[in-house]
Amino acid sequence: MKIFSCFIIGISIILFLIFYFNFLKRILDLFKNFFSFIISIFKSRFIIYQLTKRDFINKYLGSFLGLTWAFIQPVAYIIVIWAVFTFGLKTTLINNNIPYMLWLVVGLIPWFFISESINSSTSSIIEYSYLIKKVVFRASIIPIIKILSVLIIHLVLLFLIIFFCIFYKFYPKIIWIQIIYYLFSAIILITGLSWLTSSLTVFIRDIGQIVLLVTQIMFWLTPIFWDYNLIPKHLKIIFYLNPFHYIIQGYRNTFIFNIWFWEAPDFAFSFWIITILLFFAGAIIFKKLRPHFADVL
Repeated sequence: MKIFSCFIIGISIILFLIFYFNFLKRILDLFKNFFSFIISIFKSRFIIYQLTKRDFINKYLGSFLGLTWAFIQPVAYIIVIWAVFTFGLKTTLINNNIPYMLWLVVGLIPWFFISESINSSTSSIIEYSYLIKKVVFRASIIPIIKILSVLIIHLVLLFLIIFFCIFYKFYPKIIWIQIIYYLFSAIILITGLSWLTSSLTVFIRDIGQIVLLVTQIMFWLTPIFWDYNLIPKHLKIIFYLNPFHYIIQGYRNTFIFNIWFWEAPDFAFSFWIITILLFFAGAIIFKKLRPHFADVL
C-alpha cells in the first residue's frame, strides 16, 4: 500500500512538473514574440515618420482651409459648451473655486486625442490595405501612424490649455512638465487598444461601429463634464478601473490641482496593470492575426 501511495505521489509530481514547464515555456514564448514584435516596430521608425507625415498631409492639408479644419471642430465644441454652461446652466465654479470652463477644457482636450486616435486607428488596416496586399509591409505600424497623426494636433491644442490656464490666472509651474508622463501613458494605452481593434476589424467589420459606440458611452462615464468627487466613496473603486479617467484626471492634476503623479500610487498602479495587459494582449493578438490580413482584405 505504501509503495502504491509513493507511486501515485511520484506520478503526480512528474505530471505537475511537466505541466509547469510546458506552461512556463508557453509564457516565455509569448514574451519572446511580444519583444520581437516591439523590436520590429522600433526598426521601422523611419517608415513610421514618413507615413505619419504623409497621413497628416493627406488628412489635414488637402482641403482649401487645410490645417484649420483640425482645430475648427474642437474649438467650436468648446465654444458651444462654454455658452451652454455659462449662460444656460449658469455653471461658473467647481470644487475649490476652480473655474468650470478651465476644468472642462483641460479634461476635454485629452479626450479629443484619445477618442480620435482610437476611432481612426480602428479602421487603419482597412484604409491601408493596398500596402498589405501588394508589398511585404509591417502592418503593426499602421495604427501607430494614425495615433501620431492625431498627436500632432493634440500637441498644438495643448497651447489652448495653456492659454486658458493663463487667462484664469493659473500660471506655468514646474509641475507642468509631468504632462509628458501622462501623454506617454495615453499613447501606450491607445496603442494597445488600436492593435486589438484594428486587427479584429479586418475580420469583423462591425468592430468599427462598436468602438465608436463604446467611446461615446465612455465619454459620459468618464468624469469629463461632471466632478468625480460627487460619487459615493463605495463606488469610486469602479472608476479606478477606467484607464481614461486616469489620463483626464492626470491633465487636471498637472494644470490645475498641482498634484504629482506619484502622489496617487494606487490609482497609477491600477492604470498600469490594465494598460500593460491591454498593450500585451493587443500586440499578441495583432501578431497572431497579421498573417491572415492579406487573404481577408
